[in-house]
Amino acid sequence: MDLMPLEAKLGAKAVVADSSGMDRYVRDLMDTQSSSPLAVLRPASTEDVATAVQWCRQQGLAIVPQGGLTGLCSAAVPMNGEAAVILSLDRMKTIRDIDPLDNTMTVDAGVVLADVRAAAENADRYFPLSHGAQGSSLIGGNLSTNCGGNNAIRYGVARDQVLGLEAVLPDGTIWNGLRRLRKNTAGYDVKQLLIGAEGTLGVITGAVLKLRPYPHNRVTALVAVQSPEAALSLLRDLETHVGETISAFELIPEVAVSFALTMDNARYPLDAMHDWNLLIEAETPARAFELETALEAGLASAMENGLVEDAVIARSAAQRDAFWFLREAVATYFVEDTSCLKSDTAVPVSRVPQFIANTVAALADNLPGVRTAPFGHLGDGNIHVNVVRPADMDAAEFIPHREALSRVIEVEALKLGGTISAEHGIGRLKRDHFLGIVDPVERNLMNRLKAAIDRDKIMNPGVIL
Repeated sequence: MDLMPLEAKLGAKAVVADSSGMDRYVRDLMDTQSSSPLAVLRPASTEDVATAVQWCRQQGLAIVPQGGLTGLCSAAVPMNGEAAVILSLDRMKTIRDIDPLDNTMTVDAGVVLADVRAAAENADRYFPLSHGAQGSSLIGGNLSTNCGGNNAIRYGVARDQVLGLEAVLPDGTIWNGLRRLRKNTAGYDVKQLLIGAEGTLGVITGAVLKLRPYPHNRVTALVAVQSPEAALSLLRDLETHVGETISAFELIPEVAVSFALTMDNARYPLDAMHDWNLLIEAETPARAFELETALEAGLASAMENGLVEDAVIARSAAQRDAFWFLREAVATYFVEDTSCLKSDTAVPVSRVPQFIANTVAALADNLPGVRTAPFGHLGDGNIHVNVVRPADMDAAEFIPHREALSRVIEVEALKLGGTISAEHGIGRLKRDHFLGIVDPVERNLMNRLKAAIDRDKIMNPGVIL
């Protein structure tokens, strides 16, 4: 295929067709091996994205939009021998505007999430979306998957952080919806169709992000509890002491801590190991609120009532970082153990303890000896049930069991009114199971929406639908 006309329009840096140059774009975090793309396109502007989409449509090529390749559902690499190009947003890195009076930031979709957060902080503002891959994930990918992260309990998920959006539609049309409005009831909210669509309805190229006053007043604690039930009771009790300032409430079982402690520089701050632990963070921009005193009082009361077994509050930024490093070391361990089964289920918050108990038992019945580590965002019901092979089983023997074990986890979540994907998306990996369980009316609506917007079926085919 002659790429020279496209290269003439976009520039030499925008078209990569040699295998060595494409190598870094064809494997995702799950180490999914893509089918070889015809090329990797790297537009530098929204207009360039439109040109690339129009060219692909004329050539009858599928387009796989790609951010930072940190997704866990293989939505950003082509598979199954598709005649496709990868459209990477990694050159679109401009922070277009920061307005402290509007509390907004307008960015290209290729800006790294950590850079968004840093730019906001430099303006004494706060962008709360945060997760372990924020140092390499791109804002467009976070919006395309409707990422959740560690602070959803207070601030919501990615779609809750967006006021306006810009995108290139499948016919190459640029839609400019970069509004800064906090209230707008004029017609359908088109941006919300694109957020969470995983690149199947168009390519997000820019966004107006919602900022907040920076929470200089912050307190972080590592707390040991007897059970998930006690953890949930503690959450509700603490809310009477610190109100709605709790921004993270992460559940970490002992088995997850033991895995994390194999990672360099991970430390457990309590005197003795406990079965269940919580990383709790509360924050507010209100300097007059004695937040640390309030949290200490809440924890002391909970200890007297038997909900808390032990607790330590970070007294410095270094201690806070160490607490968070322990939590992120858990996630890092599961990513680096490529045989480990990762999951992304959620249930109503009140049903988390039942979900954990039922799932751990069902997994043990399915494959005796598996080591199950249910951890993550207890505050919003999103528990990542990670399953590590039995100690006496090698990776090659365990991997064929993962499909059945994954179904066990998802079935238990669905029994309790949950979902098989809380923040990672559906992608290609979960598509078939998703299509087998989604409500038929909902599935029909999604199919009709896809057909209306992407008539030629070129946008990320095989993802979700």
